[in-house]
Amino acid sequence: MMSASLFSTLPPELICRVFESADDFSVVAALAQTARIFHHTWRENPTSICRAVAPRVFSNLTDAERLLDMQEEAEAVSQSQDGREQKSNIRAKRLLFNARCASAAGDNWVNLCEIHEYFDRGEDPHMRPSELARFEHAFYCVWTIGVMGRTPHLQDQASAFLDECSPQELCRLAELGEWATNYNENDFGSSGLDLEDEVWKAGCDLVSKRWKAYLHGRHTIPAPDYTPMNFYAFFDHTQRYLDLIQDE
Repeated sequence: MMSASLFSTLPPELICRVFESADDFSVVAALAQTARIFHHTWRENPTSICRAVAPRVFSNLTDAERLLDMQEEAEAVSQSQDGREQKSNIRAKRLLFNARCASAAGDNWVNLCEIHEYFDRGEDPHMRPSELARFEHAFYCVWTIGVMGRTPHLQDQASAFLDECSPQELCRLAELGEWATNYNENDFGSSGLDLEDEVWKAGCDLVSKRWKAYLHGRHTIPAPDYTPMNFYAFFDHTQRYLDLIQDE
């Protein structure tokens, strides 16, 4: 094994490439604790390292980055004096924090649904990556809407975001909001996720109001039988029901 003194002779560019080739962020964290030069490289290059590793970890990287952008916009005044390095570190750490929250929410959703207990699941009855990806997409979207909705100069963007959603997308966001509001005990361990904070309340409220406005005067689509809590927006075998939702 290479000694710590030999690590110091490696060029920073090479060490950065080692970080960027990591399979996930647990490897990044382990590398950062290997030697001082590795820790320094991580501190100096969090943005490039996160950009390289994130596509291998996140199924919804675009959604995760959009949430980051809105969080930074919401705090633009308080962060205006921060240096470039500090902003990069904050962004990298926030990306990981948000991802832990999304993962904790997804685990809660999986445990709540117990979808493998329901029929019509074929040879793969357990929650599938495609289903969890839909859930996490909606999770990031509702969180983003909440950030915009709670920030006066971003509220128009929240409305525009919802304007761009198809009825099928609104259905998914509304179902996520229903879960966040009524179907969990807001206990997500050490992740730091708090679905009862004002941002999440705002996001769920805005989505709910927009979905109810869409449904006004329309025939509701009956939920398919034998799904957990009558939810159906995220499961592979119930996607056909979303096709029954009328477009504008």
